[in-house]
Parts: sequence; C-alpha cells; structure tokens
Amino acid sequence: MIHVENLQKNFGDTHVLRGISCDIRPQEVVCVIGPSGSGKSTFLRCLNGLESIDGGQVEVNGFALADPKTNINRLRESVGMVFQRFNLFPHMTVMQNLMMAPMDVLKLSRRQAQARATALLEKVGLSDKLNAWPNSLSGGQQQRVAIARALAMEPKIMLFDEPTSALDPELVGEVLAVMKTLAHEGMTMVIVTHEMAFAREVSDRVMFIDQGIIQEMGSPEQLFTAPQNPRTAAFLSKVL
Repeated sequence: MIHVENLQKNFGDTHVLRGISCDIRPQEVVCVIGPSGSGKSTFLRCLNGLESIDGGQVEVNGFALADPKTNINRLRESVGMVFQRFNLFPHMTVMQNLMMAPMDVLKLSRRQAQARATALLEKVGLSDKLNAWPNSLSGGQQQRVAIARALAMEPKIMLFDEPTSALDPELVGEVLAVMKTLAHEGMTMVIVTHEMAFAREVSDRVMFIDQGIIQEMGSPEQLFTAPQNPRTAAFLSKVL
C-alpha cells in the first residue's frame, strides 16, 4: 500500500529525513514514535505530497510521488489526513463540513453526501451534533468531526499526525476510541503519536524515528519490551 525507499528531505541546510525506507501493507496499522524534531511529521506529510521529496522514491496506493506526471489531488482522494489541529471550517456546520468534499470532488448528490455524513457522525458518536457549529464543540468532538470528514472521502489509507496532542488529557480517550474502531475494521493507517499505550494496543508494527532515520521497527511486543537499538531503549525509558 505504501512503499518508501531512501526518502530524503531537506529544509534549507537541515537534513530532516536521511534515507527512510519501509513498506506498509494493506490493513496494517503502523504507529510512528520518536522525540520531537526527529522527522516523524515530515515523513507523514511526504506520504500525501504536503511536503515535496528531495530524494528517493515514495509510492502510495499506486501513485509515485516523485513522478511529475502524478496527479497529487487524485492521490489525496484516497489518502485521508487528520492533523494536530482540527482545521474545520468555522463558517460551516458539522454536517456542511462533512458534505463539502464529497460533493465538490466526488460529485455526490446532496442527498448522497448527507446520508454519508449522517452515518459517519453516528460512527464517531456525534449524531446529535450535525447542525452544530465547530466552535461550540469541545476539542475532542472537533477532532472526531475531523476524522469523520476525512472518512467521508472513503479513503484507502488514513494518516494521523499526533491527533491527540492538542487535546486536554480527559478528551484524548474519545478520539483514540474512534481510531481503535478504524483499526479493528481494517483501515490502513500510519499514526504519529506520543500515546505509547495506544501504540502498543493497536499497532501491527511500531516505527521509531530519530535524527531522520528509522532506528528500529518491529512488533509492539518486541519494540516496547525488548528494543534492539540502544537509542530506542533510551527513548522508551523516558516515556514509559
């Protein structure tokens, strides 16, 4: 589903990603962990073309990102992304936020988009908020709406960039619960997270990135209980 080979990314003189290579299979959940500034979010943003790549190859759902002929907008139709901040349109109701892209991009009728939005809001536990304005919702509710909005495009892959980092601690659980449901349903997901217990529970594999490279990648059981890389062990000793 995702093939990355020797991915390089620079910001000016700073070499942020220094040769990342990995493969992510259909229906696999991969959590990406590591210290701040290690390149985790940049790696994620390279997977859907939000950041250009400076070297290497990235193929996502059959789209080669280094190929100038690749239609990035077509790629993004099949790759949903949820950010730290919710990025909901404040001048639209919750329902309107979910209906806009399916109508504009997928050319669904208003009735079809409305039916899809209603079903997704029920899925994330917010069926009573369809006519609410985003600023009337809690942070956790807004993030669940953001997940539903991404799902409204029926993506093949979901990318999550620290989706709970902007939330108050008591609101984190409701967002993680939605993501656990997606994992159990077989959605292919790449999740940058600081929630180690969540990563341990839902991941098929965990990727530890530091200094722009994958220092270690393995099953949650292996990586959290018997890390092979001393850098991984040092990081986990501080966060577990």
